[in-house]
Amino acid sequence: MAASSSVALKFSILLIILLAFEATETIAVRVTVTIINQLPAPFFILRCQSRDNDLKVHNVQYGGSYTFSFKPSVIIFKTTLFFCSFTWPSDHRRHYLNVYDEDRDGRNNCDWEINIGGGCLSKKKKKRCFPWRSIKPNAYNTSKIARSNGVAEWKPAHPLAF
Repeated sequence: MAASSSVALKFSILLIILLAFEATETIAVRVTVTIINQLPAPFFILRCQSRDNDLKVHNVQYGGSYTFSFKPSVIIFKTTLFFCSFTWPSDHRRHYLNVYDEDRDGRNNCDWEINIGGGCLSKKKKKRCFPWRSIKPNAYNTSKIARSNGVAEWKPAHPLAF
């Protein structure tokens, strides 16, 4: 008799935990990141990623934008981070920027203006600018992937393949 009530209690606790996680997931805030091209170039190519998601390669024309949204992690001790790499024809380096860092941005939307020096994040009528983290090109990179994405016309290829 005591064993069956112990099993029922454990099952009830497990059910409550599962329902709590499901409720947290359904009410989780959705964050939107918008990246606007303000570079003095006709376009840039970007690729955004997190630990769990690869948003692939996108071409953004001057004055245009790229937007994505997601639900930040609901697991305690696991924070969400999205970073993007940027390349454009007149600069043969690959530039990086953390476009969403849960520790820095909370669960707020992020609007970025990308310029020659890095990116400026606009939040609540305040603008904070961040410099690029850049990698110089490697002349020995023969990435077939970069050529297959239509960027072969502005070599040299970049050290990290798309």
